[in-house]
Amino acid sequence: MEPIVVRAILRQIFHSSWFYIIRRDFFMKIFNVKFCLALAIALIVLQCEDNDSEQNASSNCGIETTYIKDVDNIDSLGNASGSTILMVDDCSYVGVGHRAGVPWITKFNELGEQVWDKKFDEIPIPQGNYGTGLIYATGVDKTNDGGFVIVCATTMNHPSYNASGRIMKVDSSGTTEWIREFPTNRPYHGRDVIQTSEGDYIVVGSWYTTSAVTNEKSAFMARYDVDGNLIWIERYGGECDEDEFQAVIQKPDGGFIAVGKFEHESSDYNCDFYGYTDLWFVSTDSEGQVLEETKTGESYWESAYDIIDLGDGTYGLAGRRRHQRQKPSNAWYIRMDQSGNVLSEWHEPDYVNSSGKNDALYDLILLPDGETAVALGYKDDGNGDSQYLWAFNARTSEEIWNASYNEPGRGFALGISNAHDGGMIFFGKKETGRLKIFKTDENGMV
Repeated sequence: MEPIVVRAILRQIFHSSWFYIIRRDFFMKIFNVKFCLALAIALIVLQCEDNDSEQNASSNCGIETTYIKDVDNIDSLGNASGSTILMVDDCSYVGVGHRAGVPWITKFNELGEQVWDKKFDEIPIPQGNYGTGLIYATGVDKTNDGGFVIVCATTMNHPSYNASGRIMKVDSSGTTEWIREFPTNRPYHGRDVIQTSEGDYIVVGSWYTTSAVTNEKSAFMARYDVDGNLIWIERYGGECDEDEFQAVIQKPDGGFIAVGKFEHESSDYNCDFYGYTDLWFVSTDSEGQVLEETKTGESYWESAYDIIDLGDGTYGLAGRRRHQRQKPSNAWYIRMDQSGNVLSEWHEPDYVNSSGKNDALYDLILLPDGETAVALGYKDDGNGDSQYLWAFNARTSEEIWNASYNEPGRGFALGISNAHDGGMIFFGKKETGRLKIFKTDENGMV
């Protein structure tokens, strides 16, 4: 066929309507593929930029600073009382306690400057036969959605107050999502709360029993779902009425360890009159059923207030001990295995021959080096209780250093947390009892 004829045929085909449709669809498909590829690349770039921004924000945390600062709005809202502080991922901290008789939560940045502040005025202040009581926040934990779960206790046990503790959930701005009162017609006192690896919540504490000699078991552990619905509650203890849990952590197997004090009788008194206590270590499965428990102590008063995971299958505990009735209570650090057996310990010497001094360790953290445990508590220096930090070799329990925050003023400190710069941060009181935020370096220096 002649080339001219071939060109004429091809020209007719190229300009025909059906070939136009095929050609249009072909180029549209190419365009769509290119557009989708470009869109996907753009989204990936934006996501990488967002991730970089988050990483940069996190890496920008850690302003090296030390200070002692007032909690904001003390003059206008009145003094607050702090229970604990928690480090948050966005270069900030939250603290909880009470203000004007009701639970309180505050968020502040690395410099101690308030971000937001919330009083739970929707919770009524307890009123009864003996005046006005308090409901106060005792523990807080971060939640997976960026908010916080809070547990509360009450100061009043008398039935005329009809008061009990709460578990509460707030969002990242402190807005209340739900509040649940503990399920009983008698007061419950929540002492600690954690979000579990499954995403729900575990609370521990104690509840008011009807008599000193009872089989009602006065310590409790409860599990709540993310909407605040009670899943289960278990009670623990013996025949006396002052058994209680102070702190809880989750084990790698999904179970829990709770620590506190277990009341027992002695050769001097029975618990109907005046009971003594042992440090109490209880290991449970994920349903709260006891697997192992130990009671550590001698004839008089021993108790635990906090527990941390040391990362090697062992645990550090903060507490106090008084092994003789006419001796003081001494600050006490203990390292225990997963069954509650003592591996090493440190306690103060009996530096005075008096039972009127009550030193104690109340809160405990592990520093980023993984080797140093720092405990917060107080020590009677002869002029009243002084705020103290003690640092220990977490495994041998040997004391490394201690620091006092005694001048000016008196008081005791609560709620220590790791700080973003590797130091420590906690609530304390100075200058006529005003609540302050203490920020130290890794050696406890302000």
